[in-house]
Amino acid sequence: MEVLYNKINPEHFNKKENFRQKFSNWFKDPYNLTFLGILLLAIAIRIYYFVLTAHQPLWWDESDYLAYAKNLANLGGDWIVTAQHNSLFPFIVAVLFSINFSEAAVKFILEILPSIFIVVLTYLICLKMYSDKRIALISSFLMTVFWVLLFNSTRFHLEAPGFFLGLLAIYVFFQGYENKEKIFGKINPNWAIPLAVIFVILTYAIRRGYFLFGVFILVYMLFTKNWKKLIKDKYNWIGLGLGIVLLFLVEKFLFFSGVSEVGSAYFHPENPIILAFSGIFKSFFSSFFLFDKLFLNVFQSIYFYLFLIGIISIVGSMILYAGHFKRLKNKKIFSDLFVLISIVLTLIMLYFIVIPEKGKNFVEERWYLPLALGAFIAVSQGALLIGDYIKKYSKIIGIIFIILLIAFGGYYQVKSADEMIKNKIPSFEGIKQASFYVKEISSQEDIIISQPAPQTIYYSERKVLQPEQISNATGSDYILGDFLAGLEKNPNAKYLLISFSEPGYPDWMKQQSSNFWGIPFMDTTIDFTSGQQNIRPFIKYQNITFTFLDVKQDVFIYEISR
Repeated sequence: MEVLYNKINPEHFNKKENFRQKFSNWFKDPYNLTFLGILLLAIAIRIYYFVLTAHQPLWWDESDYLAYAKNLANLGGDWIVTAQHNSLFPFIVAVLFSINFSEAAVKFILEILPSIFIVVLTYLICLKMYSDKRIALISSFLMTVFWVLLFNSTRFHLEAPGFFLGLLAIYVFFQGYENKEKIFGKINPNWAIPLAVIFVILTYAIRRGYFLFGVFILVYMLFTKNWKKLIKDKYNWIGLGLGIVLLFLVEKFLFFSGVSEVGSAYFHPENPIILAFSGIFKSFFSSFFLFDKLFLNVFQSIYFYLFLIGIISIVGSMILYAGHFKRLKNKKIFSDLFVLISIVLTLIMLYFIVIPEKGKNFVEERWYLPLALGAFIAVSQGALLIGDYIKKYSKIIGIIFIILLIAFGGYYQVKSADEMIKNKIPSFEGIKQASFYVKEISSQEDIIISQPAPQTIYYSERKVLQPEQISNATGSDYILGDFLAGLEKNPNAKYLLISFSEPGYPDWMKQQSSNFWGIPFMDTTIDFTSGQQNIRPFIKYQNITFTFLDVKQDVFIYEISR
């Protein structure tokens, strides 16, 4: 009995008891219970939209990644991702494809799960940045209902996984470097910078623009830390060395296109970049806060007004304490500075890469994601300023008012996401079904001619050439004779897909308006106004015959025989 007793380790029972106590205490905290409710809401919303969109057709960008992933996994097709989309992402997808994960399973792993973790990280980061747990609760709720994140989490886009890794870098920085806590409860806080660097390089490898997360941290450190101490800290040098090595490896072995090549993809000499700061702000407000016109719909744009209040408060604090950051060592002031840095630097970057489209400034909503954390913290502070003022007179009314403000804004965010997600589900269903159709009737060596090449390659798992490639031309400036000559040189080109959702076809191949579709070389017309259809079953040019096989929504399918 004595021998048995000696073998028992009392520390094991103590650790178990401590864990139970911590677990019990966690659930006694009303803030924790509230966050648990927010997390369950985040999971429920994302699962709902995942079920709706699990098998929706891929867009061009998505198929650019996934067709390349299939190629890497030797599952069919020879597509190489375009320069501006070159990323670690398709390599991860390829690994999952190679171990027999379905498209839906891959989407859940790489889009839905990171989207959920983003909500968790938002809460945890805010806890590390501020002593007021309410900021963490409100910010995590805003991230839960944020329509841009919800929409992009239903697509094979880089935003959710990249944003997750960027936030992970910020969390590690504030937990280890700023708060001197063990990172993830295990790792020495001295390693915060090297570890944050790893996550920054990883998010950069997924989406190059997300180098901003590293810039946020660097600029913040320069403002708040003594530069002599920064230089003397060996872990900063380890982080720098690690960053240089990893960046070199990423650029050397992952990206086959350099930064300049990617940049050139966003520059059009015929349509030079327009530096319009007002456009950047307009896009930011309308994207994040659904702001349209002043006081047009106050409830819909409630987050816009709360953001203004919050950001004015933050800027006011910065002005008040300007030049005294390092001496103050005020946690809130430091955190507010980080918020301001993340917002300003993101807007500055977008200011210099705005792409004009038909004379207008073009900015996609997802490009603003790096500043989402800062923006939502500002909204949270704006809401709390109003709520705390009201609480001076009535605590209950103040709390209810804050809840109503956040709830109204959240409703419109989810409503916007719902409309966008559901409206876009059928997009490119035609090319998906047409590609499946051709896959069933074709041989492995057959070539399909199709304008949305990556989508067709992904679904058909066949070699695909665009019409201009067959014609040995650039763009749509070529004639039918060039196309026919190209077909003579490519005897395996057996099928032609003409999509009315895709631009870039020559006029002799496709013409369309709001009420008219025409395929002139096939003497085929559809008039939606009169309801008249003239679909020619076949036509012969010299020794080449085009035979109409079927139409899938907006995609006409032809067989090419000789």
